[in-house]
Amino acid sequence: MTPALTVRGLTVDYRGAAVLDDVDLDVAAGEVLVVLGGSGSGKSTVLRAVLGLVPAPGRVRAARLALAGGRGPIDLADPRARRRARGDRIGLVFQDPVLALTPLRRVGSLVREAGADRSGVEPLLAASGFGRPAAVVDRRAFTLSGGMAQRVGFVLAVAGGPDVLLADEPTTALDGPARVELVDRLRERAAAGTAVVLVTHDVGVAAALADRVLVLDGGRVVESGPTARVLGAPAHPTTRALVRDVPWALPPRRRAPAKGPAVVRVRGLTKAHPGAGAVLDGLDLDVAEGEVVGVAGRSGDGKTTLLRCLLGLERPDAGELRLGGVDPAAEGWAAVRRVVQLVPQDPRGSLNPWRTAAQQVADPLDFHRIGDRAARRVRAMELLDAFGLGGLAGRRPTELSTGQCQRVAIARALAVRPRVLLADEPASALDVTRQAELIELLTAVVAEHGTSALVVSHDLHVLERLCDRVAVLAEGRIVEDLPVGRLRADAAHERTRALLAAHPTDPLAAATA
Repeated sequence: MTPALTVRGLTVDYRGAAVLDDVDLDVAAGEVLVVLGGSGSGKSTVLRAVLGLVPAPGRVRAARLALAGGRGPIDLADPRARRRARGDRIGLVFQDPVLALTPLRRVGSLVREAGADRSGVEPLLAASGFGRPAAVVDRRAFTLSGGMAQRVGFVLAVAGGPDVLLADEPTTALDGPARVELVDRLRERAAAGTAVVLVTHDVGVAAALADRVLVLDGGRVVESGPTARVLGAPAHPTTRALVRDVPWALPPRRRAPAKGPAVVRVRGLTKAHPGAGAVLDGLDLDVAEGEVVGVAGRSGDGKTTLLRCLLGLERPDAGELRLGGVDPAAEGWAAVRRVVQLVPQDPRGSLNPWRTAAQQVADPLDFHRIGDRAARRVRAMELLDAFGLGGLAGRRPTELSTGQCQRVAIARALAVRPRVLLADEPASALDVTRQAELIELLTAVVAEHGTSALVVSHDLHVLERLCDRVAVLAEGRIVEDLPVGRLRADAAHERTRALLAAHPTDPLAAATA
C-alpha cells in the first residue's frame, strides 16, 4: 500500500544541537500512527517539520518528504508546494488551541475561512462535540474555554477535507468524555480514508486509537510497530517507562482526612459571562489546611472561572471568599497574592518570552522581596533542578517544549512557598513520567510545608493520585464531593459516573487486549 505521507531521514537541529536525528515514518490512507515520547523528545517538531513550521534558527533536512493521494503527489520539500498543501491536503490540530485561534474572530468566520460553506459550519461544530453549535457560531475565540477552543481547532483542521490529518497533543485540554469523543472522531476520519498522525503523551489515547505506535527518545526512533506489541510488550526502556508511569498505574493517595481549619472558604460564588449565562451558580467549597482538593468537570463547567475568581482576575457577581486567612474584600487582593499562587492552564502563554527559565522562577521572589538577590537565585535553581530543568535555566520559553514550560510555571508558583496553591490543569502538558514526578513533588510539598492546594483537572487519574478529595463541578455547582477512596464506589451523580466511565482503572489492558 502506497503511504499517504512518507518521511525519510528527517533531521532538525538548532545551532548544531539535534532535536530530531534521522527519523523515518510512513502512514497510509485510513491508518492511525501515534508518535509517543517524553517531553522534549521531538514529537511536535516532527509535525512542524512536515509542514515547514520549524522556527528559526532551526534547520530541517530530509532525504524525502512526500505526500500522496487521489489528488496527486506533492513534494513537501518544495516550500511553495508545501504552503499550498497546508489546510487543504494536510490539516493540523495545534497543541495550544487558544493561541492558535485569532482571539477577536468569530468561530463561524474562522470555520468558513478554513474551507466550509455557510451551511456546513454548524454540522461541523456538532460533529466536533458541540451540543448547541448555533450558540458557538457567533462567539469570539477569546471567550472559549480551553476545551472548546480545542474542538474548534479540530473543526478548522478537517474543514478542507485533508488527505492527512496531523494532531499535536489534541487531548490535553479535553475532559474525559470529550477525549473519548475526539478519539471517536479521529477514528471516523481514518475510517473515511484520512491518514492520521497523532502526537501525544497520553498512553491511554494511543492504546485506544493507534494502528501503529512510534516512540521517540532524544530525537531518535527507539521503537515502532503494532500498538498491541509496542505497548503490551515494550522492548525499549523508554517505552517501558511510559507504560509504567501512567497515572492509573501509580499507587493511590493514602492519607488521613484533613481536620484543620479551612484556608479556602467559598460561599455562594456566582459569576455570569455576557452571552454565556451563569458560569458559577451559588458555588460552595472549602479546602482545609494541608488538604489537596481536586475539582473535576466537563469543559465549560466553570473550573477555570472558579480559579480566576479566587485570584481576583475576575470579580464574582455575588458570594464570599476567604483565602489563606485573608479576606480580599477587606484587605485587598495584594495581600491574597502573597499567600496564594497559581499554576496556569496555558503555561507558555503565562511566561514572559524574553526572560530565561531561571529569571521566571525568581520573579515572584523579587516582586515580594523575599531574601536577598543571591538567595533568590539559589532558590530558583533548586526548584529548576527538582523539576529536571537545571540544564535549561538559561533558555527562554521559545526554546522550551510545552511540557518544559509547564514545569517552569509550576516551579515559579512554588517559589514563594505559598500557603495555598491553585493549579489549573497542572499535568495536562506533561508526559506520564513527568506527571508521576509532579504528583510525587506536590505531595512532598504539601507534606513538608502544610500547603493547601486546589487542583482543577479533567484527568481523574491524576486527581485520584494527588488529592484527598474530589469535587465534581457541573453547570457551575458542586454536584458531588467525596474522599478519593470512596469516589469510584460511592459516586451517585450522573456527571461523576460519566467522568469515571471515561477514566477506567486500567485502560491500557482493555485497549491492547
